[in-house]
Amino acid sequence: MKKTVMICSFLLIAFSLFAGDTARFVNLGFSADGANFMFAQHGFQADSGRLYSDLYIVDVKRNVFVSGGVHHGEYESIIEPGQSSDGALYSLLETTAEQRKRYNIAYLEKGRPLYIRFPETEEENSNNLNFRDFERGSEYTVDLVQEVEGEGNALQSRFYIDLKIVQRNGIVKNLKIGHPDYSRKGITEYNINRILLSPGEDSLVFIISKSDIDLNVRYMIETVKIN
Repeated sequence: MKKTVMICSFLLIAFSLFAGDTARFVNLGFSADGANFMFAQHGFQADSGRLYSDLYIVDVKRNVFVSGGVHHGEYESIIEPGQSSDGALYSLLETTAEQRKRYNIAYLEKGRPLYIRFPETEEENSNNLNFRDFERGSEYTVDLVQEVEGEGNALQSRFYIDLKIVQRNGIVKNLKIGHPDYSRKGITEYNINRILLSPGEDSLVFIISKSDIDLNVRYMIETVKIN
């Protein structure tokens, strides 16, 4: 049995080396007034053999990180088959508790999901969406526009999101979200992973997965006020 476990561990590490690693996204909640949002990701770094976690607090209205709102931790550990890298996140949370309190983040204030990209639909186009929020009576049309240029170490990309909202009363809002002039080195693709409505229902949070040239997948968000 011990030999089987060792072989499985080796296969898991080998697979990561060849196929990249996908971080796990964690919604850590909004502040009670919806002004700030905290999220994290965690996983296993195949190149260093270390567990890691990233934690971010975002000013939802301004679509930027708050002061002192970016944190990263790396930890020496071994993941056995069937185990998770969430220990890295818990370790980082212990050292960032003051920031969470400062920005009044409440773990239970998750927001309301409007769209979730399920694994079984990953081959479908998740960047051109049209859906209705029946609770608010609003219809959303979402287009993620991305551009990739260059090859190898010179590859870089950028994106933005066009959003159209048709409200219950017929009012139409057209918004452009993100930083279309900001290029990210080594990123080959962006996909909308999920869309959240803030607790006060006045903002949207777009969770975006980004893939790099080594097939690693990480997460970022874009936010926008809609009321």
